[in-house]
Amino acid sequence: MASIPWDKAAEQELARVPFLVRSLVRNKVSDRVAEKGGERVTLADFREAEQKFRAVMGGKGGKELEGMMPAENKPGAPMVDIEICHSELSGCPNVLIKVSEWKQAVEGWIKDNDINEKLRRRVKGGRILFHHKLKISISGCPNGCSRPQIAGIGVVGFVRPDVDQEKCTACGECGKVCPDKAITVDGAPPVFDRQACQGCLACRNICPQKAISLSLPKARVLAGGKLGRHPHLAERVAEVETPDALTAILDSLVNAYLDGADPDERFSDYFIRRRR
Repeated sequence: MASIPWDKAAEQELARVPFLVRSLVRNKVSDRVAEKGGERVTLADFREAEQKFRAVMGGKGGKELEGMMPAENKPGAPMVDIEICHSELSGCPNVLIKVSEWKQAVEGWIKDNDINEKLRRRVKGGRILFHHKLKISISGCPNGCSRPQIAGIGVVGFVRPDVDQEKCTACGECGKVCPDKAITVDGAPPVFDRQACQGCLACRNICPQKAISLSLPKARVLAGGKLGRHPHLAERVAEVETPDALTAILDSLVNAYLDGADPDERFSDYFIRRRR
């Protein structure tokens, strides 16, 4: 690890980096400059490296980065990482469930059932790493912007479309716009492939006759998603209408994991093994 001086301007730019990764950035930039034969870090050196560091950070803020870094294995350590889509901040036109309410219910379930501590006790050794944590992702619609398909547990808002056959003129616009190719129109009112339909707003929004109506929003619960050496997309396990119903499913999934998982077995690996 190189130890070389920094120009004042470079130090000022470094001060803007989140505290939790600032020392890492300093060391990486210093090493990079030393490898090129430099004797001090200039502002130009820092800016040259900045884009690469931004890519590594992935646009995450300090709190998110803190959750990804190793932590001491002691009571009170957070063991559940909850990610939600940004639909409420962005005013997303596709949103079907209010993700903040569902997240609040999950947080209440975690606290009331001491889930963090139950998961922490499974960790051997003095450090908690990111892969030890249970990832729960909540997305307001089937677009899945919070990546529920690769989370240990995913929650996805959806609706079920239905057609008023008296209003329908079989124009076929709904079939053309369906992103899931789940609608067949052949000179008659549309037929929905319920297995393929992920439950968005597209067909209802395009219908010129207003012949398509939607059910009340629900949430589809997924489990077993992960990346890594053996990636696996999360599988559907339930459909729920309320946050309280979701927490009952979470309770069943997590307690089964706590009772039946092998030592050091991660949640998704356990889920996949039991489904086979």
